[in-house]
Amino acid sequence: GSTNPLGYDTPLKIPFYPNLLTLDIKGFSYVFAI
Repeated sequence: GSTNPLGYDTPLKIPFYPNLLTLDIKGFSYVFAI
């Protein structure tokens, strides 16, 4: 995912970065993969 005002990946970023939702999903998947 990408950084948000809180400084870390979180669903709360979606309203701030709706265009990056896809990238965020990939980021979450990458984190869970670890």
